[in-house]
Amino acid sequence: MGEPQPDPNVIGPAPARGLPRAPVVSRGLIPRMQLAELEDQSWCPAVIRDAMTDFLRFLMETFAPYRHAAAILTRALGTLGDSQIIDLCSGGGGPWLDLVSRVRGARTPALRIRLTDRYPNLAAFARLRALRPGVIEGDPEPVDPAAVPARLAGFRTLFTALHHFRPVDAHAIFADAVGARQGIAAFEVTRRTPLALLGILFLPLLVLLCTPFIRPFRWSRALWTYLIPVLPLAVWFDGTVSCLRTYTPEELRDLVEDLQEGYEWEIGSVQSTPLPSRVTYIVGLPLARSR
Repeated sequence: MGEPQPDPNVIGPAPARGLPRAPVVSRGLIPRMQLAELEDQSWCPAVIRDAMTDFLRFLMETFAPYRHAAAILTRALGTLGDSQIIDLCSGGGGPWLDLVSRVRGARTPALRIRLTDRYPNLAAFARLRALRPGVIEGDPEPVDPAAVPARLAGFRTLFTALHHFRPVDAHAIFADAVGARQGIAAFEVTRRTPLALLGILFLPLLVLLCTPFIRPFRWSRALWTYLIPVLPLAVWFDGTVSCLRTYTPEELRDLVEDLQEGYEWEIGSVQSTPLPSRVTYIVGLPLARSR
């Protein structure tokens, strides 16, 4: 018989043969479902994926739901003395256009953010670089969040991204940061609750209303929104899936249970102003570097 294959629903290092690994137990009213989002698929056309991430970035910039994450990041950067942020799974740039003025660098006044993604949205990265020159840069190379190159040293962040990964892969993201002795923080505005799923029903309407105001304006985005309404349906589908596979704070504790040595983990939630919801977060800091 061949070697046993790893179970994607468990975390931690490979066990001795025949010994089970501790699973990430689904906790909450709605069970966590590891479904597939369209934008994660390699076959998803870049024009659709980029339009979806541009829309999400527009929402981040318009409503600033992560504004209260700034205090958490400022405290973490101050603890480590970091002023360089490596943003993973950046999509269209996420909340950084808003957050960059809210988060204070620890060692120098000039905070530096480097946006990365497995499928880099180069046009979105260029736009943010132009709006925040010398502060925000985009990395043109694909970056695996579970195997970040050594050249990208700095405090790692993920916004509305951790839920994309199976438990074994999410664990690998944290383990890679621990192995590199880098701080890491993940924030999720999505939640696995009936109220969140109800709110997702309004996303297609938001796509229709917001598309004319998303910059830079692209005729392709208008085509796939109004003439052939792929984007409203795709955003609704991915938004629903995002909620259904978002981790609860208890599940996040399971993910880092075996990564406690030499690291301090903070897990909790803050208000998602102006939305009637909360942002779930997890922050990991290497103790040896804490001041």
